[in-house]
Amino acid sequence: MDLKKIKLFSDLEEGELEQIKKMAQERVYPKGATVFVGGQEANGLYVIYSGRVKALILYPDGREKTLAVMGEGEILGEVTLYGSGLRSATIEALETTTFVIIPRDSFQSLLMCTPGLCVRIIELLSQRLRRANKQIEELTFLNARSRVICGLICFAEEHGCEEGGETQILFHLTHEELGKFTAVSRETVTKVLNELKEKKLIHMTRGRIKVLKMTELKRQVI
Repeated sequence: MDLKKIKLFSDLEEGELEQIKKMAQERVYPKGATVFVGGQEANGLYVIYSGRVKALILYPDGREKTLAVMGEGEILGEVTLYGSGLRSATIEALETTTFVIIPRDSFQSLLMCTPGLCVRIIELLSQRLRRANKQIEELTFLNARSRVICGLICFAEEHGCEEGGETQILFHLTHEELGKFTAVSRETVTKVLNELKEKKLIHMTRGRIKVLKMTELKRQVI
């Protein structure tokens, strides 16, 4: 397990990394598996070593809201390190995903003696707060069409591979999943995506979406 590849741990000394390895365990979840459920008691910090997951909220009436898609290096369970020990969201694997899991008490002790790690945690939390604020702004002020476009842009920028001016979103993104992320019906998502495809701004093939003209796509947000 090469912890140096994880941004959270990349600046730590070898002795500190060895300490983490001793307290951590590695766990693999297959695609579609539920990692943990919102409301459960937290047992530690989960760091994504490889793969991709989504964070979601399940409502009693069966509705589902996707909060975020997260990949390599991102952390889960940081809000339970102090205060409430209950999970705030359900996590589901979008592909085979490997986690580095550090028990809560062990990680708290590690933070007390590793200032650099505290800074990294603050940076990650700040990024997550900015992401949440952006989502709130979009849900409040943008129409359904613009929210779908913003969802595409978000996934392309955070989970895309750019080549030759085009950006391939690196995970299987269904119309339903995009709708759950943007709070838009699947029918509306399909309508918007077909419009963007006709304008040659995106290309779609079996759940794979490629952004062809990012600058022009951003201009579509009104």
